[in-house]
Amino acid sequence: MKLSFVELLNAYRQLWSNRSLANAQNLNEENSKQLLLETIEKELRDEMTHPRVRQSPEVKFYIALQRIMLSSLNDHEKLELIKLHLEVMNKISHY
Repeated sequence: MKLSFVELLNAYRQLWSNRSLANAQNLNEENSKQLLLETIEKELRDEMTHPRVRQSPEVKFYIALQRIMLSSLNDHEKLELIKLHLEVMNKISHY
């Protein structure tokens, strides 16, 4: 069973409890998908960090996967979030 993007956004929010993301209750499926993909891309590009200390997308990808795997999310949520991170990583890294 595939999780909805609203559910995935809520799972992602559990990984980053200190980040302010739009309330998922006010977002439909398409808006949740867009917000989640944009947020993952910002995370992998390290856009929340000062430019002089930013890490490469590859390093941020590794850190994100560690964070997901060590989280208390269920295995299905973990797998779906990893798939999304792979999708975004492929988009931004031109592999």
